[in-house]
Amino acid sequence: MTRTVVVCLLLATTRIAGAIDLRVPGTETHVDASGYVDGLAIGALGGPRQRPQAITELRFQARPSKALRLQLTLRNRIGGPFEGGHPGIMNLDHEFQNRTPSLEFNEAYAELREGNLQVRAGIQKFAWGKLDGVPPTDILTPRDLHDPFVRDFEESKIGIPAVLATYFLPALPSMDLSELRASVAYIPLAVPPRLPLAEERWFPPSVRAGIPTIPERRAEQLLNGVLQATVPGAPPIELDGPVNIPLTFRTLNHRPPVAFNAGGGAFRLSGTFRTVDWSISHYTGPETGPDARLITHAFCRNCIANLANHRFPVTATTYLRQSHDTVHMTGADMSTVLGGATLRGEVAVFQNRPYLRITSQLIDNVLKPKKVKQYGPALVLQGHTPVPIGELFPDRDSVEWGVGVDYLVNGFLPLLQVNQVVFTDSGPEELLSDPETRLLGSIRRRFLQDTLEVEMRGVYAIERGAWFVFPRVTYRYGDNWRFRFGYLGIGGPEDSVIGQYHANDEFVMEARYIF
Repeated sequence: MTRTVVVCLLLATTRIAGAIDLRVPGTETHVDASGYVDGLAIGALGGPRQRPQAITELRFQARPSKALRLQLTLRNRIGGPFEGGHPGIMNLDHEFQNRTPSLEFNEAYAELREGNLQVRAGIQKFAWGKLDGVPPTDILTPRDLHDPFVRDFEESKIGIPAVLATYFLPALPSMDLSELRASVAYIPLAVPPRLPLAEERWFPPSVRAGIPTIPERRAEQLLNGVLQATVPGAPPIELDGPVNIPLTFRTLNHRPPVAFNAGGGAFRLSGTFRTVDWSISHYTGPETGPDARLITHAFCRNCIANLANHRFPVTATTYLRQSHDTVHMTGADMSTVLGGATLRGEVAVFQNRPYLRITSQLIDNVLKPKKVKQYGPALVLQGHTPVPIGELFPDRDSVEWGVGVDYLVNGFLPLLQVNQVVFTDSGPEELLSDPETRLLGSIRRRFLQDTLEVEMRGVYAIERGAWFVFPRVTYRYGDNWRFRFGYLGIGGPEDSVIGQYHANDEFVMEARYIF
């Protein structure tokens, strides 16, 4: 059934491409149809494979009346970074999904405007903030992170069920305030981001479990300490070399609770002060970024007998399980034009936001003698035991801010931006350094009557020395075709958010037909 729906969607795309204005039979209502068909292929220079990908997006918009607008956006995807996928419809519950071909209801809402009040209800996306890249205050909408570097930020967003009410306030000339808008959003359900599976190209290598190797002397100390605590007087064990613990690593969905307190709400007040566009906002609701916990179980069959014969039959199974947290964010942003330059600024204050730890440190900590003595006796006597591995995404308080400027010079448009994350509480070391300062830069230039665009953009994380660069060339043919060719280069240490993907350099080739 699902495969039939996907095929019909692709056929509809071909037919609608030449018929932009449709009419609903039996009514005077017109439906505007638009969208694109996109093909993406990469030439991987390292890392796991990524197959060619095709995405079709159809957008339908209708106005049954002057006050009412209906919007439906369907998205279909075939191929790409998914491994072991199967056909299906993308749901709003699970963090780990690899359906291909897939169908997604990216937007489906009704918008009613009466006077100064506008109400939108249904599956929708939010766009907050002013900065390039990932704006700090733009956290209401989760993203699909199967291709986090190449895919456009806005196109990677996942629509969420919400009710948004916006009231357009009168101007206050005495205070130079105009275009005032107050918005209140209610988000009844927690919708997680979509993350790659462990075997896929863009799964974070820093989280992927490997085979811990314990030096011989340390392994003997740990084993003998556990044996003496379990079997007093047992003869000491001598090993012939380092010890490996084979790990089975899997991802596990665990849907957010369907409860009133699992959803969230947001408020935003925006307007213009003289030449400055500004807004202040607050959000309390589910974390829309990656959030998970590690659940580890250790096994040791016939443990005492095997250890006595100098064998080490310990194995472990680890699940990366979807998790749910409520965060609080209060933020503000602004933009203005000064002497031909566009200036932007943004700040967000977070409470209880989960941040990813360095996984290798968690593994090292759980292998310390004090920790091993907590679960070691149960492992030896029972043959299996849970391992208290600790929080992978501990909740932290932080401030994320950034400032940027761009200026048109002789046809070139350079942009320079500084972003920083500062933790305001005490806690364990994270994959983000404290502070984490990133320089973001880009420069663009158009040629041949704007049909050819050459662009270079990149990011450098100062404290850990991680970086990526993404030069690309875009050619537009007519009003419908767009072709792109680029190269994604990534570098830096594995214990960093960007540098962990240093093996995933690739050439990128994309063709898009827009209608």
